[in-house]
Amino acid sequence: MRVLKRLVRNVLPARAHGELRRAVHAWQLDRAPVMAADVAPLPRASEISFSDMLWGDGMADGWEKAKASIDEVFRYAPGIHAMDPGSCRAIYHLIRRFQPRSVLEIGTNRGASTLHAAMAMRERRNAGRPPRLVTVDLFDVNDPATVEAKRYRISTPPREMLARLDCADMVEFSIARSTDYLNGREAEFDFILMDHAAAADIVYRDIALATRALRPGGQLLIHSYFPDRKPLGTEERVNSDSYLAVRRLRRQGARLVALPLGALPWPTKPGGSNLTSLALLARE
Repeated sequence: MRVLKRLVRNVLPARAHGELRRAVHAWQLDRAPVMAADVAPLPRASEISFSDMLWGDGMADGWEKAKASIDEVFRYAPGIHAMDPGSCRAIYHLIRRFQPRSVLEIGTNRGASTLHAAMAMRERRNAGRPPRLVTVDLFDVNDPATVEAKRYRISTPPREMLARLDCADMVEFSIARSTDYLNGREAEFDFILMDHAAAADIVYRDIALATRALRPGGQLLIHSYFPDRKPLGTEERVNSDSYLAVRRLRRQGARLVALPLGALPWPTKPGGSNLTSLALLARE
């Protein structure tokens, strides 16, 4: 299958390859078994204010210090699948705002969002029961010798970076398929971040399962959400999988709504726009 994918990428122009990929993912989603999402734990859309969550009173407190610490251990690698710096900052502020005791991250990759989430949780480590962050990926992100680690340019294992930030004791790494990890979990997490490069049918299943793994009043944040499958700003690259997954759940009757964070009060990429593809899921 990987050989076939490489062949298709080498033969087809980039635009044609992207259109074929989207068509295949939409076809797979249409044929996926029906999954039901439980929107009851999600907040009401009418109660969500991103201005309060991201740049309300006190939200910027501690950011510059946290950023300086993260910059000492982590370097962004443009051109690979990884969350941009501005979106990582948004995650930091959201977790500071909601103060979850337990966080689940689907898709560790190089650990950018993992580090930001852990730093936002660190200040609550000594406030009673310590917080817990579980991050899940298909491969061992802490083994630089793996083929995947080399592909994503993981030179410093995330576990090592977390140790240097004094956050390692809060973080659990799990090597598993996202659907396998989520299956059967009930009301376990206060905040779930989905940032895996998965096809629409997998995102569809994972969102449905994630709503069950969420505690009442918890938050479910998804990455790579492009409303109406349109580009954000001047960027041409669009990932339609999350949008298609949410749309199918809504068409099944789930009173689910995706609220894009949209324009942030800081740039998302160096020299780029301030738009993010992060979206918070809520109930109507």
